[in-house]
Amino acid sequence: MESKPSPALPFILLAVLSLIWGSSFILMKRGLIVFTPMQVAALRVAISGVLLAPFAVRALLSLENKRLIPYFLLCGALGNAIPAILFTTAQKYINSSTGALLNSLTPISTLLLGVFIFKMHTNRAQTIGVFIGFLGAVALVLAARGEIAPGETSWYALLPVVATICYGMNANLIGRYLKGVPSLTINSFALFGMTLFFLPYLILSGFFTDALPIAQMQPMFGIALMSIITLSVLGTALSNALYTRLIQISSPVFSSSVTYLIPVVAMAWGLLDGEHLSVLHFVGILIILAGIYLVNKR
Repeated sequence: MESKPSPALPFILLAVLSLIWGSSFILMKRGLIVFTPMQVAALRVAISGVLLAPFAVRALLSLENKRLIPYFLLCGALGNAIPAILFTTAQKYINSSTGALLNSLTPISTLLLGVFIFKMHTNRAQTIGVFIGFLGAVALVLAARGEIAPGETSWYALLPVVATICYGMNANLIGRYLKGVPSLTINSFALFGMTLFFLPYLILSGFFTDALPIAQMQPMFGIALMSIITLSVLGTALSNALYTRLIQISSPVFSSSVTYLIPVVAMAWGLLDGEHLSVLHFVGILIILAGIYLVNKR
């Protein structure tokens, strides 16, 4: 029989995940110096999937209920592959701090999907919180307009919002259908499944054959590659296992509250990297945090 986790464990996991994911935005930014958004996303997922491949094979051989496999693959797509593409594409045009701030909408997306799709019960405070969070997101999208080069569309700032919807769906799927499944089983299978899509893309797009010439021409190649490797190992492989465990011992909405602290870490990195934050950025995040507080209010 599995022992009951310590009451402090959810908060410890929350703090560790905040530090890791808050730093992931600056790592994506470093990777994009050399690589395209699709390459960064593909490398991030593929490296993680290869690392977890032995665990995925073992999980598949020992899995009694094969009907869970589609849910594992959905978690891989919604919790990793699609958001990775959306965030890296957006960060080509908006700064890393804005991406992290928009990521704060995850608890609100989790609640909305939980209510309308998974029939989760809600209260008046949570409903008000969703509306307030939406206003905060509008403020951040408006703030991002000043970061985008002339001739480019400000719709790039909406890509992280779509990513939070994917995260919200993923959290609800785990909370509803995979509550008793070990987190390593879920994430190793999910990431390895996505690697089967991304690895052929990297091969067919000529990434591996072009890597050496790019390394010779780009002095930042080493830093960019190490940033993506760090992002894969810590920001994807390890953190996803921790996040899945957090959902299992708490709730999807509590777990998604990791976005309380992610913007703080990301904004600190952004300021150290010389990113400019306007008053509208701070107004937007304060409004979103107010909304998240109400969403999590029992």
